[in-house]
Amino acid sequence: MKPHQTQFLSSSPLTSIHSTRLDSQAFYHSQSNRNNTFNSYSSFARRNIEQRITTIKNRETLPRYQTSNSIYFDKTFAQHAVYSRKSRWFRQALTIIMMGFIGFYLIHSWFIHNNSLTKYFLVSPQSINIGGQILLYRILGNDLPPQYLKYDFRLEDFPEPDFFHSNEFMNLSKVSKLRAIDYTYHEKNLYAINNNGGRNAALAHGKSQHNVSWILPFDGNCFLTPNAFADIRSHLYKWGEKYKYFIVPMARLINNSQLLNGSDTRPITPEEPQIIFRHDSNKTFNGNMRYGRRPKLDMLWRLGVPTTSRNFNRTSAPWESHHDSYKFIESDQYKTIGWVFRLFSGQASQELNQKEASALRSFNRLLAIQNFIDGLDERLARKVHGFNPFQLFLYDEKLLSQARSNFWLQVPNVVETVQVLIKRADEISSVVINLFESERGIQDEENTLVHFLKVKSNIYNLFHQPVESVDKTINFLPNVDDNKVSLNNNFKEYFSTPDSFFENVMTLVLAHYFSGNEKYAKWAANLIRTFVLSSYAIEDRDNSEFTSIDSDFESVNVEGYGFPNLNKIPRTIPKILKVDTSLLANITDADPSFFLDACRLLYRTNILTHKEYMELRMFASDWLEVLINSKAERNSDHRGIIFDLQVLSLAGFVDDLRLYLRIVNRVRMRIGKQFHVSRDLSTHEIKQNYEIMYVQNLLDTGKIKPSDYDENIFRYTTLNLHYWLLLIRGVQNGHCGSDIWQYTAKDGQRISKAVMEHLKLYANKIHDVSLIHIAKTAYIINKFKQCTRKEPKDELEYFQHLANVSDSMNFTLGNRIDDNELNTRIGIGSEARRRGLPPFWMLGVA
Repeated sequence: MKPHQTQFLSSSPLTSIHSTRLDSQAFYHSQSNRNNTFNSYSSFARRNIEQRITTIKNRETLPRYQTSNSIYFDKTFAQHAVYSRKSRWFRQALTIIMMGFIGFYLIHSWFIHNNSLTKYFLVSPQSINIGGQILLYRILGNDLPPQYLKYDFRLEDFPEPDFFHSNEFMNLSKVSKLRAIDYTYHEKNLYAINNNGGRNAALAHGKSQHNVSWILPFDGNCFLTPNAFADIRSHLYKWGEKYKYFIVPMARLINNSQLLNGSDTRPITPEEPQIIFRHDSNKTFNGNMRYGRRPKLDMLWRLGVPTTSRNFNRTSAPWESHHDSYKFIESDQYKTIGWVFRLFSGQASQELNQKEASALRSFNRLLAIQNFIDGLDERLARKVHGFNPFQLFLYDEKLLSQARSNFWLQVPNVVETVQVLIKRADEISSVVINLFESERGIQDEENTLVHFLKVKSNIYNLFHQPVESVDKTINFLPNVDDNKVSLNNNFKEYFSTPDSFFENVMTLVLAHYFSGNEKYAKWAANLIRTFVLSSYAIEDRDNSEFTSIDSDFESVNVEGYGFPNLNKIPRTIPKILKVDTSLLANITDADPSFFLDACRLLYRTNILTHKEYMELRMFASDWLEVLINSKAERNSDHRGIIFDLQVLSLAGFVDDLRLYLRIVNRVRMRIGKQFHVSRDLSTHEIKQNYEIMYVQNLLDTGKIKPSDYDENIFRYTTLNLHYWLLLIRGVQNGHCGSDIWQYTAKDGQRISKAVMEHLKLYANKIHDVSLIHIAKTAYIINKFKQCTRKEPKDELEYFQHLANVSDSMNFTLGNRIDDNELNTRIGIGSEARRRGLPPFWMLGVA
């Protein structure tokens, strides 16, 4: 503050200013004492600050004295107010300008990279005065996401639904099968590769330039020698006014060095030629001919160029597009001039002038196209959708976490369900403990203070016998007492089949997840070590049980990175049997989806070592290989869907993402075959004809009674839908792959509609309680995703009603039911396995 301002403020009288924000009447003198002066500098400073604040807040009520000093006072604060307003306006204007620049940049970038708008708004590039020069361009490609994500596979144009599992497809040659599969990539091929689109872009660019006479959209790796180019130039000069199109024959090289060492003469040119366009030509390449389906040959045929592949009467596959323009060809449209070389590709067998070489090039080209597009889908699934092989497949991790939080909060229905879970886990643990005995002859090498266990010999032999012989073995075990007979009966109940084994391992793992008791997880891991990995089990002991030998820490290695020990168990556990495939031989019909989730949860908590998890992946790879080479996928009923569920869950576990995505894409082709739409326009009823045929076959072979026919129709149609919904939930949890819930087949079949019709038809069946809640969850999850199709009004209203029904765990409360019925409802026991229910599905599947 300037000195004269200070002097003025120290001598000028002030009026009392009342402020609602600052209750500070004591800071000012009243109106009657306005002639008093300030004696204290500190008092003056406080008044000075307060008056400046209040003056700015209440400019309209500021007293204006007519003295020269008061005029200066008003002028000073008026200038300050104007300066404040200008500063505020300047900041606002600067903000608007910056936001405008940012918006312009974003819009400009979006227009440049959006191919669908570029063709309407892209301005022709600045013209270049050629003046006899030759301009060389190489088209590099385009940007992929997010436009690429909008394109799907073509699955519904084949002669029959689920064509890839049909007899007609099986009878095709290898190349024909590959071409049929290549057709499904049509939309993705046109966008990602766009061979003819690049040629047309080159034509359009050349025609947009001034003084351009000829455009040569040649293939990559083409090479012109001086004599070849001189021949082309001379013929263009001679015939350029008469012809708009010139054909340049091509020869393939097996050794590029012959261009340097050999004579520059015209070679034998049997290969597909290149085309030169005059600047005023009107023909363009067919933009709908994808790479791999003779895209340039189509143009040659329209020009009337004779080629070795030309056969107008040859009919292409019925699902491919047809062109009648070949039948109306004008004569004298082109002139053949010069020659061009195609450099060596690296595979001599493909470059020979033989029919076999052409077929081999075609076959390898199709393989390369599909491999390229599959690679794009895999890269987007990992980077954009975030696919993670360690993420749970069947159980939704958010739903599991929410259920555990509700258990901690003592929500009644969740608590009751978890109590049933823990009770079941205690029963399993009591049986598992009695299966093992100590193995004192083995010492671990990492000093982790553990003891190994092995399975009692009679139980181990019982497990590795075929399932159909288990009953006989139990009845005729020699020299067994009553306790051993009881143990074997319990073993039969819990571990006689792979399905029951997987179910009980998952039950133990879920009990650990909700209770935090590591005892359940350790015994689950021991079951996996013993019966899957053929390793010794690890003894579960409390710290109080350690002996003096165990606590002899002098023997523990205290050097290097290994101290203190990071592992609860040794990284390497000795094997009981080096090679054991007995379990693998009996599990081809089992559902591994929830068992693999159990393995993931055990690995996360370090109950399974990294080495053991890698061995489980090898086990899953062997299982996957067995399934891939089987013929079970050709079944058109529920057995085909359980096969797809098996392969999909195993592929995700071993991180074979390309196989995973292939199954997700192709499984949609089954919808049009499995679900038949009635031709009655008044009902549009959906039937599962292949399940009806399956039950009819059971009846014809005497496996079921005629009185049980309707019940079995319900059983297998429900089972089929259960497998479909489990597969859909797995895909939803993986966050990548095509939408299956809303996918619509050629005749309007959808899984959502099939589930709705089934639930309406069997509304009085208690079996549908799980189907209702899993379908409700699938609908809710799918609703929040960006889907291209909208559900019909009737389905939308129906599933919105399902979303408002009671919680999936409410059925355990209220009326008491017997233990067998309760076990079936929650997904444990033989009847639940027969219905395809995962154990405790309400905790994470729905």
